[in-house]
Amino acid sequence: MNSEPSTLLALYDRLTGFIEKLPGGLQKPILSELTPIRELFLEQRSPRILLVGGTLESVPLLLSAMGATQIHCGDAKQGWRSYQGGPSSATAWILDARNDAPHTHWEAGMSAQTPDIVLFLYEGDLPSAEWEKAVQRAGSSSALIIALAKSPELAGEVATRLEKTPELSGKVRAVCSIQDPAFLETLCAALPAPGQLEFARLTNARRAQAFIASSLLKSFSAVCGLIALQPIPLADLPILAALQSLMVGLIIHTTGRPVTLKLIGEFLSALGLSVGAGFAFREAARAVVRVIPFWGNAISSFVAGAGTYAIGRAAIAYFVDDSPIRETRRIFLSMLPKPRAKNVSP
Repeated sequence: MNSEPSTLLALYDRLTGFIEKLPGGLQKPILSELTPIRELFLEQRSPRILLVGGTLESVPLLLSAMGATQIHCGDAKQGWRSYQGGPSSATAWILDARNDAPHTHWEAGMSAQTPDIVLFLYEGDLPSAEWEKAVQRAGSSSALIIALAKSPELAGEVATRLEKTPELSGKVRAVCSIQDPAFLETLCAALPAPGQLEFARLTNARRAQAFIASSLLKSFSAVCGLIALQPIPLADLPILAALQSLMVGLIIHTTGRPVTLKLIGEFLSALGLSVGAGFAFREAARAVVRVIPFWGNAISSFVAGAGTYAIGRAAIAYFVDDSPIRETRRIFLSMLPKPRAKNVSP
């Protein structure tokens, strides 16, 4: 993963450099759309997870049940321990403060770091004293709580007990079973934005990865539409190309694969965009303008936004869903805007 941050940052810096040359009134809405992208990807960090309650086995076995592979323990710092997994060596920091952990261990960890999320583990048969200890530790920070039970039946049981626990009122985000396939997506969405991607990569959570990648499309499509709306002849082409390249690079990064400019270029070429996506969509817009005059800028904006969205959907299909390139190209072409008014006279 050594070259990924530098490649993505280079693309982002190139993009912001182009944006700084645009009119001042256009810079603010574009940068506001890019803020969540920076939080998710360029400020990416390892999530911090506090474990309380019953067991659900050891930490490596728990991570394995979540879908993590090639798990190995890393550094330990004041009660927190790092765990890496998967081909990208994604990392999570975990404070194991389940009921058998000494009080001093839990206190040291909470003094050192604030957890992003609390996992309240439940296997049933938790006596009152043990329940109270878990509740105290779960409520010791402002982090949201997700209760995780070993079975759907136990999930219902712990949900009932939590409903009767006023100390945790308003803090329990969800109650799930480890057998629920939607659990990882729920947990990932509850994490702060900078920690979501690393968790999705660690657990190989494809649904969570697809959700994160999909969150890019709205922002990138909106930005490309805003840029194409401006009457700046040819000046928008390098910005559109930089935006679309960054979007594809971030989608690749979501899966844990190495990101390189060569891979981005090869993917765009496979879609038939060898001369640059921004140029291709500008030419498409010109073709539509010849059919429907007087609406040039608005149509250019629509085509650039929709075309960027089509590229993003194709990238998710290929890199996240592992669709064959032929199917990926079909998805891309089916989503491109097409002229519908061929018989309108100029």
